[in-house]
Amino acid sequence: MNNTQNNTNLASKEYWDAGYGNFKFFAMPKSYPICKAIYEYFPKTDNKTIFEIGIFPGRFIYHFGKLGYEINGIDQTPYLNEMINWFKTENFKTGYFDGGDLLQMNTDKKYDVVFSSGFIEHFENFQDIIKIHADLTKQGGMIYITAPNFAGSIQKILHKTFDRESFDKHNLLAMDVKKWEDVIVKEGFEIVKSGYFGGFDFWISSKNNNIFKKILGKILTKITLRFIPSSRIYSPEIILIAKKK
Repeated sequence: MNNTQNNTNLASKEYWDAGYGNFKFFAMPKSYPICKAIYEYFPKTDNKTIFEIGIFPGRFIYHFGKLGYEINGIDQTPYLNEMINWFKTENFKTGYFDGGDLLQMNTDKKYDVVFSSGFIEHFENFQDIIKIHADLTKQGGMIYITAPNFAGSIQKILHKTFDRESFDKHNLLAMDVKKWEDVIVKEGFEIVKSGYFGGFDFWISSKNNNIFKKILGKILTKITLRFIPSSRIYSPEIILIAKKK
């Protein structure tokens, strides 16, 4: 696998570790849009593998474990073993886990599914990160990439106002599904599903708001409208599912 050595990560290892010190492992609800897509596009199996880039804390890949996939992944968190133990208590199949830097990883192994959620948009040259996904995928295998949509005009205003610390650690240029499609098609993939999804939803990761922003932000995060048509303007997530020819 060919890696790019000089690709700036906008969110440091220390930033992530600080947020997970007392983390309680849990799976995202099956009804959550990212999870719903797993059950819609990925069948049950007893012999397929999945590799997640940025696997911790495992709240989405959990659902692949429920479907019978052998779980593999990479993440630099010091809490990686705690997550693996959680998977084992769920009787999931577990395989290879790398605690190093993705850009330094050297492997020829390929997987049936390569997945990441909220990862590529932290890099300046996100196209190289998508290519790493492609390199890790078997012929006939699938990639599944999601990221938050902070670039949509309404989401941009909300995150800049109420979630600035988190907003500044994301590359808005990466939050464009057409750019993802351009990369993955050139890598020999066929698009299965792509676009903006989740209706309307909003969350806040930053903790440094004043009292007014905390109160108003809390009210805004209670507004979830899954039933409305998804749009780049206001939908919370971006999705790309593609199959390697």
